Amino acid sequence: MNTIKTLCRIGQAGNATAEASVTISLLLLLILGAGGFVRTLSAYNTMLLAIQEAGRYAMVHNQQLQDACTTQRQAPRCPLPSNTALANCAAEVAQRRFSLYQGSNIDVSVVEDRTSSPPTITICASYPVDSFVPEILSYPPITLAREVTVPLI
Repeated sequence: MNTIKTLCRIGQAGNATAEASVTISLLLLLILGAGGFVRTLSAYNTMLLAIQEAGRYAMVHNQQLQDACTTQRQAPRCPLPSNTALANCAAEVAQRRFSLYQGSNIDVSVVEDRTSSPPTITICASYPVDSFVPEILSYPPITLAREVTVPLI
């Protein structure tokens, strides 16, 4: 009689171990997924703040002489950039602001439209976000893109 109770307890102990391992695995996956989502949301917010700051820079420095800034390159999922001093400097401002907070480079394309009334400048940025833990959660990089248009008054 005692041996039957002992055998039942051994079976229950193994069952609890199996349930705990499944539960812990699912919780770990959920936590890592939430961390990746938070990281992506933070990068998107930082990217938006950086291009808004570049838009403010363009509005303030529209009529002033521009410093010599590096020529911008085409950002993925963005229009072809203008090669003007104001556009190049606005792109550089966005890249510097983003790298201050995220630590990596962002692709920025700035397009000036002097034919519209009032003249506008469009700042488009894209940033690839990789998996939070590529060994566990492997998915292709997500490219975040955002565009802001501001008037040049």
